[in-house]
Amino acid sequence: MDILKDVNEAQRAAITHIEGPLLVLAGAGSGKTRVVTRRIAYFLSQGISPRNILAITFTNKAANEMAERVRQFYRFEDLWVSTFHAFSARTLRRFADRFDYPGDYSIYDTADKTRSISRILKDFELDTSQWSPSDIESTISLAKSKMVSAESFSEHAQGYRENMLARIYERYEQNLKAASAWDFDDLLLRMMELLSNFEEVREKLRRRFQFVLIDEFQDTNLPQYLIARLLGEKHRNICATGDPDQSIYAWRGANLENIFHFERDFPEVKVVRLEENYRSTKIILQAASSVISHNRLRKHKDLWTNNVQGV
Repeated sequence: MDILKDVNEAQRAAITHIEGPLLVLAGAGSGKTRVVTRRIAYFLSQGISPRNILAITFTNKAANEMAERVRQFYRFEDLWVSTFHAFSARTLRRFADRFDYPGDYSIYDTADKTRSISRILKDFELDTSQWSPSDIESTISLAKSKMVSAESFSEHAQGYRENMLARIYERYEQNLKAASAWDFDDLLLRMMELLSNFEEVREKLRRRFQFVLIDEFQDTNLPQYLIARLLGEKHRNICATGDPDQSIYAWRGANLENIFHFERDFPEVKVVRLEENYRSTKIILQAASSVISHNRLRKHKDLWTNNVQGV
């Protein structure tokens, strides 16, 4: 199968760019998934070892779909197509001792977090009708996504409720440590710390992953952005693909400005805009553009289509 079959000029430019940072601004329906998967296949066709490629996306379903699409062009082994959390969890199994944790540490899922926080509320004699475990989980998760530790949260807490939340956060962290466990947010924080603080590990991973691709970049939070930057800043072969106009996860810490930070931290970046839409009619694109044009925090794109006008 021809990797460059049925691609437009902008898609081709993104697919065939190998060395140096690349930012792909992909409008809705513009063939972003095609570009990401064919870009990996193109790398393999140019003799790049799959072992040296790391592709990150945001859901296991998307990761599996990406790997399957690449297999339509090339069979491979040792290619990491993963989520940030799965990549971090797998890597930390090897280096957990750097944090005085065992390699078989536990990972708290939502149910584990709920049980832990519910026990804390009971210990503190707090009424769950006034102190919702799920709301507290969200508060702690958002704090971690912004890299606010329990200690920092406590230092800046004001009033009874914030101070009580700080106590709950501190106890929750103590419970995690006692259980040799991390939650999903911790996986990202520890991965970022591993890359930041342990040079020998950082260089080992940089030698392994010389080509880094991050999909849905507009949905990255601060720890995820720092992981990507730390992995890519030596070889500079890092590709960020996303669309600021489709950022919907600010409520869980996603930072739309990471796309702008990417251009700041990789000033030699090549920017490719995927603006041809294959999904919608012209009238739908016109309506969408008239709405999104009011967003001042965006990267300019002119979406267009050869599809029918629509009604």
